Amino acid sequence: MVLTGQTLTTQVFANEDIEVIEVKVAQLSSQNPTRIPLTVKELPQSVSTISREMMDLSGITDINDVMLSVTGVNVTLYDSQRPLYFARGFQITDFQVDGIPTFSGSTNQEYDTSLYQQVEVVRGANGLLSGVGSPSATVNMIRKRPEREFDASLSASIGSWDRRRGVADVSVPLSKDGSVRSRFVVAYQDSDNYLDRYQEDKTAMMGIIEADITRNTTVSVGYQNQDNNPVGTTWGTIPIFAADGTEAKLPVTTSYAPKWTKWQRESSTLFADLKHHFNDYWTLRGALNRTEGDVDNLRVYASGFPDRVTGEGVILRAAAGSSEDTRDSLDLYLTGSYDIFGREHDVMFGTNISRVESTSLSYTSLSNWSYPVTDAWNYDGEAPIPSYSPTGAYRISQTDQFGFYAATRFRVTDSLSLIGGARISNWETGTDNYDTNASYTATTGDYKVTNEVTPYLGVVYELTPAVSLYTSYTDIFTPQNYKDKNNNLLSPVLGSNLEAGIKSDLFDGQLLATVAVFNTKQNNYAVRDLTQPDYSLPDGSSAYKGIDGTESKGIEMSLSGHLSDGWVINAGYTYVDTTRNENDRIWTNLPEHSVQLSTHYQFTGSLNNLNIGGGVNWQSETIGYGVSHPQEAEGVNYQQDAYMLINLYASWRFNKSWNSTLSITNATDETYWANIDYANYGEPQNISFTVKWQY
Repeated sequence: MVLTGQTLTTQVFANEDIEVIEVKVAQLSSQNPTRIPLTVKELPQSVSTISREMMDLSGITDINDVMLSVTGVNVTLYDSQRPLYFARGFQITDFQVDGIPTFSGSTNQEYDTSLYQQVEVVRGANGLLSGVGSPSATVNMIRKRPEREFDASLSASIGSWDRRRGVADVSVPLSKDGSVRSRFVVAYQDSDNYLDRYQEDKTAMMGIIEADITRNTTVSVGYQNQDNNPVGTTWGTIPIFAADGTEAKLPVTTSYAPKWTKWQRESSTLFADLKHHFNDYWTLRGALNRTEGDVDNLRVYASGFPDRVTGEGVILRAAAGSSEDTRDSLDLYLTGSYDIFGREHDVMFGTNISRVESTSLSYTSLSNWSYPVTDAWNYDGEAPIPSYSPTGAYRISQTDQFGFYAATRFRVTDSLSLIGGARISNWETGTDNYDTNASYTATTGDYKVTNEVTPYLGVVYELTPAVSLYTSYTDIFTPQNYKDKNNNLLSPVLGSNLEAGIKSDLFDGQLLATVAVFNTKQNNYAVRDLTQPDYSLPDGSSAYKGIDGTESKGIEMSLSGHLSDGWVINAGYTYVDTTRNENDRIWTNLPEHSVQLSTHYQFTGSLNNLNIGGGVNWQSETIGYGVSHPQEAEGVNYQQDAYMLINLYASWRFNKSWNSTLSITNATDETYWANIDYANYGEPQNISFTVKWQY
């Protein structure tokens, strides 16, 4: 469930156990792409905001569920532990917490939503603040914060596949006036899965202490941790075709992961924030973060085509790995206003610094380990555990980024505003390699970019108090880790992102309608260099080359807010046409057309405690190119027809303290491929029931 452009506020009347949910025009967090205080209607980009209330109402517990509900976002996966998110034809890799970039790779995915108050998704490039301008979208998760008065909630959930989940959320003032306050959140979940033998327990926790040290200054320090411990994890695909060339049509529960596979992830962040108001016009904000993460896995993938008679033909192979990552980030910026030509204008300028260091261990090769599955339709998960150990060799990769940025909103007239900004970035990366004796051998992949300028320009014109036109432009600058045939890193991807649209408030601001068109161009985009054999480079990787002409264009339409008292709707349609080089295998399949729809209704009268809702996710047909086939060496094209997923939920409030929610995703139990190029089924019907107590 998504609320685009509005914020939910909740009221419980003292003399009645009735919860009233109101929709109001929302101001984006200060971590929006310009950091100038703007409402959604004033920002010249497409925005979706998912509030805490909507997450609770619809049973959203992780970032996958959030992204499934956002207009223009496609959710796919490589396997059980590697979800992928795409917008406007490109992968979303810019994930932030309170506006600070966080890990979006191996050590910090599958974010649990219990720690966050809301999630903002801004589509289009965001190179102004992050330095690296991905043309897809930026996902910003806003942490929960302490309240000035005591507050607490407890919830317990059960669901499909023996799912059990509990969340405790307590806000405690540490001084009588609430000037010093704290908040603690703990979530625990233990669940099996629709995949055979998969089981995961995970814990998410956060503690924050916040203090108003003066009338104008607030500081906070906190710590958060998420620990995911899955076993029976999959790596890679299941076969679409059987050995005779027909579709295998394996059960949705099919997994070729033995019971001893694992893919453990843990990440911890220590953070500190500062906010100081100099006066009514100028504010200084600072944030300091240190995130440490680790991953440890033993993985198995399957290849081959099963024989329909014997079930033989699928071979398992294994790999192991572990790594540790550390990210240190500092962000400091000043916002304010100034008067010129008789009008008040807004300005922001700041700097951020980050260092990411990753240590990867080398293990003895498992290339000689394999195991033939005796019956692909009835695999029992048995296989001998491979023997492996650290070799003593390791790699340390380090990426440093430093930049200055500035932006302003200049009010030309009462109706016309210009929003402009720029960032100057310095970026450097390299990997130090060490042999089995822990002796340094060489630095590879070293590359440096100095004083790269990324401009941002937007125009917003208010046709009427309810209707505005907008356009925005920004450059794209994305360093890449691919190497050419001469073992040199490719230069960064350069390009542009252009968007234009109209935003309209309807029903006295209760409903927001948005229509946007966009065009993204990227040059020097890395694709495989097919003149070179696979794995031809000294480090065992394959050679790439940069090509020009990668482009996506399309249209997005969304409608979000109140249709009437108690009736909320969130609807979106997206069309994306992406042009790629034939060698650009992204290993996923994206539709041209997609629709997201969710709605809920709060009853009145004798049923005033009941809230019911539902949603639809529809996408057009998708095509996999060069899909492995037993009779075609080059593979075949495989088309999946359009499909629709239906989600339902209902909430009943017993009194002002107790309520319950029943949610069903994929209510019709639709069978579909979440990915074709990296073939994996999507999640079948999933039922969850939650009881919550609120102080």
